[in-house]
Amino acid sequence: MNTIDHIILPVDIPNHVIRPIIYRIVTKQHNLLLTTNGLETLAYIIGSKAVGSDWRTTKLNYTKQIVDLIVKEWIKKGLGKKFDDKEKIMTIYRELFENKNNSKFTSADNENEDQMDLDPGNSTSIQNIATSNEIDNESSMINISMDVELEQDLLKNYNQFIKFLSFDEQPLLKYDHLSKIFRIENKQKSYPHKNLINPLLKSDTLIQRLELIKNKYLKNNNNNITKFTSAKDLLGRNEELFTLIGVVRKNFKNEWILEDPSGSVKLILSHLDYDEKSFFFIPGQIVILEGIYFTVGEEFQVANLSFPITESRGETVLKRLNKMDYLGINDGNKYVLDEDFWIKLEEINLKLTRNWIAFLGGDLFLDVESNFAKLESILSRFDEDQVSKPKFIVFQGSFTSKPLVLDIMTNSPNVFKEYSDNFNKLFQLISKFDNLKNAKTQFVFIPGDNDPWFENNGIYPRDSIPPFFVKKQAFPTLIPNCHFKSNPVRLVYLNQEILIVNHDYYKQFVSLNINIDSNKYVEKKDEDSFIIDKLERQSRENFKVANTIITQQHLFPHKNTLNWEFDHYLQLNPLPNSIILADTSCAKYETESNGVKVVNTGKFNGLSNESVGWWEYIPFKRVYVWEQL
Repeated sequence: MNTIDHIILPVDIPNHVIRPIIYRIVTKQHNLLLTTNGLETLAYIIGSKAVGSDWRTTKLNYTKQIVDLIVKEWIKKGLGKKFDDKEKIMTIYRELFENKNNSKFTSADNENEDQMDLDPGNSTSIQNIATSNEIDNESSMINISMDVELEQDLLKNYNQFIKFLSFDEQPLLKYDHLSKIFRIENKQKSYPHKNLINPLLKSDTLIQRLELIKNKYLKNNNNNITKFTSAKDLLGRNEELFTLIGVVRKNFKNEWILEDPSGSVKLILSHLDYDEKSFFFIPGQIVILEGIYFTVGEEFQVANLSFPITESRGETVLKRLNKMDYLGINDGNKYVLDEDFWIKLEEINLKLTRNWIAFLGGDLFLDVESNFAKLESILSRFDEDQVSKPKFIVFQGSFTSKPLVLDIMTNSPNVFKEYSDNFNKLFQLISKFDNLKNAKTQFVFIPGDNDPWFENNGIYPRDSIPPFFVKKQAFPTLIPNCHFKSNPVRLVYLNQEILIVNHDYYKQFVSLNINIDSNKYVEKKDEDSFIIDKLERQSRENFKVANTIITQQHLFPHKNTLNWEFDHYLQLNPLPNSIILADTSCAKYETESNGVKVVNTGKFNGLSNESVGWWEYIPFKRVYVWEQL
């Protein structure tokens, strides 16, 4: 049977997604110059002609073989060092695969790697499946041997690349706008005063963030608006058209202003036009404004507002970070964080088909008795799962319904004892499930607003629950795989990065949204609206929350008081693969913005007539599934 005789499901493959695999074969293995034309043509062949939607799962090996054979035929024909001509590449593909008498291999080769559950330590290396031409080449055999050794080493130690990182456990990644590069500083630095704020760092932090966003905008904007004017350069230039970039906020006169490193300018927003269906417009955002400056009143009348342009995760990692271990996952310094390494981690990911992660809803109040019964039902379901047990179960606070501040004038000692006792009760409950313990399931706790240590008026990032609230309990013995982490916290899963943050975004963004005197866009609020209209509006609101966070490339653009020493941890550089929100101010949802999946867990125990649910993440499929009792 010819390879094109089997049924495929065509898919459009983004260039940046398949580029690492193609680049590795075309440039690294065969020393050709890969151009955009060559990349796009191979992506089209793989996605629409030869392999389809399974190109990087069950048929990843087949994908590599097709690319490799096409490139070898290109070299054999002497078509040059520049892999560029679309027509010639398509001609080679047709000669190799669409001519039945000249097909290089059959569809059976396609199925060599089946997706049964694999034990990570005993997985067969992908490199074991090679073409006869490769085996005939001695140097290729050496490379294959090295790849097999690397892969088996990674398979054996893959847990080294799966971990939760609190804000004080990640390297300090800083952007230098003068040299336009990222640097890792004080990788081994300890933070004895990590809960204290240094306001002197605010100015420089905002400047670096603004300049990075400006750099991305100028590089990726297709409208050829490449000249920004600083606030100080507006003076005396009456009734001229300008483009500004800066932070929008109110001054001491309660006037809207745009602030940049050179100064500020008063804004007139009455004629403002922007996409209100896709973004919240809130104080603290970095925005791009077009308008006219008037020397009378020293006012900038805004005509158009646009938001920052993001770049893909792959582009940031490969081009801006330049192989830096920005997450600090590679403590042994044994591997280089390049494209080959990330591809290897993805190959490992595809073999770990039994791994999954459970995310419970926010506000899991341990002082509400009914929550324990529902939690026991959920854990029982996990414990009885005959296929696999969760690798992680993420519990999200607040873990008390009443704010617990460290103030003896506000709370009596009994309040703290009750908080500690409730955790002890939770540990006793978890310890009943032997299958989860035997499977070495990890239990991760992320705090919320009411948990202790949070008398700091909403300053982020927030430290984990202090150890002395649980240190007297027996949890290390009952559940040794228990971790108390910060809010937010990053989950590094091989080559995937998942950001988890506990915050009521929807409530905050709606209350802060800047109202513009305009009739262009009015939300229908009437109670008689069709249910489908209400769902559509809520879906749009959910997307607006996600889109606002991701385009700002920061978790808290609306917060003026942050722990500036750890602001790098709150920035989305590069964009994560997905973001988990514990936003209890709205219902659960899943949406996507700029290639980032955003999932909201909602409240653990919502309305009384609703079933309690949770999100399950399957890393090898990169999908989230909603489950409920």
